[in-house]
Amino acid sequence: MYIYWRYLLINYLRVFILSCCSFLAILIVARLDEIAHFAALGAPLKTILLFILYQIPYIIPISVPISSLISSMILFSTLSSTNELTALRSSGISLGAILTPIMISAVLLSIGNFYITSELSTTSHLKTRKMVQDLLINSPLLLLQKAKVASLNGAYVQMSSLKNGQAAADLVIAVKNEKNHRLNLFLAKSLELEGDTLECKNVTIISSSPSSKEREGYDHLLIENQQKGATAAFTLGAFLRQKGWKIANDHLKLRLLKAKVEELKNCDNQKQFEIRKNLGKCRSDVVRRVSLAISPLSFTVLGISFGIGINRNQAKRGIVIVVLLAAISMISYFVAKEFDHSVIISSLFFLLPHFINTLVSGWKLNRISGGLE
Repeated sequence: MYIYWRYLLINYLRVFILSCCSFLAILIVARLDEIAHFAALGAPLKTILLFILYQIPYIIPISVPISSLISSMILFSTLSSTNELTALRSSGISLGAILTPIMISAVLLSIGNFYITSELSTTSHLKTRKMVQDLLINSPLLLLQKAKVASLNGAYVQMSSLKNGQAAADLVIAVKNEKNHRLNLFLAKSLELEGDTLECKNVTIISSSPSSKEREGYDHLLIENQQKGATAAFTLGAFLRQKGWKIANDHLKLRLLKAKVEELKNCDNQKQFEIRKNLGKCRSDVVRRVSLAISPLSFTVLGISFGIGINRNQAKRGIVIVVLLAAISMISYFVAKEFDHSVIISSLFFLLPHFINTLVSGWKLNRISGGLE
């Protein structure tokens, strides 16, 4: 390795690591609300720490491109202001040779970012989702507090109090019975979670069955009163979550996503609209991962081109252009996720900013190599 390669890489990676750690800390702080919500479910300290660690692989693909932009721009801005870049070029080293070590590191970062996006972040996202669902199943009172989370169609849930997910009072649950199209009513004066058992007091259950054809219009009512009752918390939690939760595309590794695409292609033709929509979402997610993969390379080239200054007084206009292009790239990324059902539209938003960044950077470097800024 050339000495100037080592010098450039050390200075580039030093700022890159510092920036990456800073963005990781900032983005984890931004997720404190989600972490606090998870801790409020009654998770032990070890599980909470594991939940926080699982956030890191999901954050890295966003922090790496921004860090590569900052580090490359600071490096070449410093080289220009201290005339080190001029000294290197005066020694007979071409601009392309000076950029080579940084470009190689950017390519390696892009490969690593693709692996993290497709393998590590998908696994961590799936495990965090599973951790939340496991806690909710074992805390049925929290599910009852949020009927929307419980995913009960046609259900009404009302409670007068709830204490840390361990106790509730004056519980009312009205649920539609899908088999006979009647309502079932469950009343309980108090409920308390003791370990893995849910204890109920002063319980009333009212259910009904349709009348026979001979006595049309008269339902049979069954009223059951219990002073005390107990059931496994997991059983009630599983009932409340009987529809389960769907595994999204960003939960799947690349090979599993490919398998899902092949499975959708082999489905019957009865639901062509849904199949096409799901296929579009799968393919859009592949493009999303490719977009995140090439982001470090695209942002590094952008930082290099606008970090180099050949004038004595470097203009601040370059910083404004870089911030604007980076902001457009980030906004386009989040907009593209909203159009994931359309491969063409999402691909346009995912990839077009990188194409624009490359064109602008190439134009700027071409001017610099010709002695113009």
